[in-house]
Amino acid sequence: MATTAHNLVDLTPITSAIMQIVAALLLAFGTWAIQRFGQWVGLKNDSAITAAFDSALQKAVTFGLQQSHELIKQNGWDHVSVRDATLASAGTYIASRFPDTLKNAGLDPTAADFDEKVKDALDRAFPHAVAVAAASPATPPATAPNPPEQKDLPVQGVAQVNQNQG
Repeated sequence: MATTAHNLVDLTPITSAIMQIVAALLLAFGTWAIQRFGQWVGLKNDSAITAAFDSALQKAVTFGLQQSHELIKQNGWDHVSVRDATLASAGTYIASRFPDTLKNAGLDPTAADFDEKVKDALDRAFPHAVAVAAASPATPPATAPNPPEQKDLPVQGVAQVNQNQG
């Protein structure tokens, strides 16, 4: 009787590597599928909503500052009337220009406290927007000094240079 020898190949070393590759692919596919499902259902990223809301607040306060330009010239940046006028203009602006952003941030325009919540949010954004506007090179300081005239400049003595030759 003849015996046949079976040649067995040990696949253990490559099965571990193959399993790691398959696991990585499944993880990548699962992450992609969850993101697509979230988009399909309409879930939104909280950080994107917050960034859009903050941007809308800054734009609205900047608009309000532009509308209050004459009042700022008369009373200065830190006067209460400037703040009140700016926030009033900004509130109207943000409600008309960014209604979807406000809804995404959880502010319902039909709610009784909508105006109060928007004003509070604008009030929190006001200091930063004023600081940015006041620091702008396009914004002259309120009390820009006049440069001195030639006759008012101190008289400078003539400098003498000693040259040592060695």
